[in-house]
Amino acid sequence: MNEQRISRDLALEHLRHHLQANPQQTQTVHVTEALGLVCARDLFAAHASPVMPKSTMDGYALDSQGTLGATPDTPACLEITGEIRPSTSGSTPLPPGKAVVILTGGQIPAGADCAVASEAVEIKGGKLVLTREVQPGQHVCQAGSEIKAGSRIIRRGEDFTPAVLATLAVSGIMKVEAYLPPKTSVLAIGNELAPLEGENEAGRLPADNLLMAAGLLRLRGVERVQSEVCANSLEHIAGRLRELTDCDCIVTTGGTGPGQRDFILRAACLAGFTPLFNGVALTPGKSFFAAVRERTILFALPGTPWAVFALMHALVLPAVCWLRGRTLPVPSPVLARPLVMPPLAQPGWEKLVPCTIAPHGSELHATPLLDRTREMRRDMIETQGLLIVSGLKEPGDLLPMIPIWEHRRGHRFD
Repeated sequence: MNEQRISRDLALEHLRHHLQANPQQTQTVHVTEALGLVCARDLFAAHASPVMPKSTMDGYALDSQGTLGATPDTPACLEITGEIRPSTSGSTPLPPGKAVVILTGGQIPAGADCAVASEAVEIKGGKLVLTREVQPGQHVCQAGSEIKAGSRIIRRGEDFTPAVLATLAVSGIMKVEAYLPPKTSVLAIGNELAPLEGENEAGRLPADNLLMAAGLLRLRGVERVQSEVCANSLEHIAGRLRELTDCDCIVTTGGTGPGQRDFILRAACLAGFTPLFNGVALTPGKSFFAAVRERTILFALPGTPWAVFALMHALVLPAVCWLRGRTLPVPSPVLARPLVMPPLAQPGWEKLVPCTIAPHGSELHATPLLDRTREMRRDMIETQGLLIVSGLKEPGDLLPMIPIWEHRRGHRFD
């Protein structure tokens, strides 16, 4: 394996190619169970919606031709016959010179081409009295006005949203093919770490990286996330990785450095993983690596909270979108103008700099969080984006920025 650190872009390419070559399996589910899943094939409307013209209000359905020339002095008078409800099916054609009571959602019968509201007409002697002409199509939802038969509703690789699922249902599609959601495990490696459940032993630290990594995965639509503390020994880590045979994705934190107590790379190889790359030319995260074992992909992150936060957004979460079956667009950098240019990275490297953002005309302005006397956790809480700083920028240049989806202020970036 080539141990030379690679760029962030090349790391993403390696991940994308592997996941494209090993796509998630699919399942057929009812539309009521598909929310949050990713569509596995293009879907088209089986029939138009509505199938037949429908009234958009309570009133009377009629033929507009019968109202031609109607004025207050010479009103049109139409005999009222029957009633059409939304549940009425196969209504009989409307004879000339007649009107029918119709409720909102009721099917416009043959022989009628419009509807009038109840409050806009008079009833005299059992007849509908109209003092003005009615236009064809008035208060009518035409066939196919919501969706036409054969219209594409969703593409492969897009998320099933509430609006998509509702449209599928009214257009005659009640079962869909979706990618299986990935099974994911998060391991926080460290003898000093205590599980988040139960009583904390004296001198041990809560495994906060489990909340960070697993929480970000769940926010990206990965509901099946198992998280646990893993003792920092070569045998224990390798054994636990061997046991996780039904996982599509494993995220570990800690143990990626060059020290003699950093075992994750050796443990991964012992557990049957083959590295895709070992190290990225990125700060933080130079020791980040990814490895694969058949369909399982392993993301090994450093243990520092800031590195976990930054690398999850920069590398792991985009890959997880592909793992879920998502195609373009996936979360990708946008351009922002830093109000203060952060210190540049060394040649050939990139640096992730936290920032807050604000719209300014057609641009996004970014304020880098550069005060190192601030509390690091507060920076993570308030960060709205990660500026990608290289060694090739000049003051005033636009910088690519990775938006933080779950930030508390401003707009979300999808």
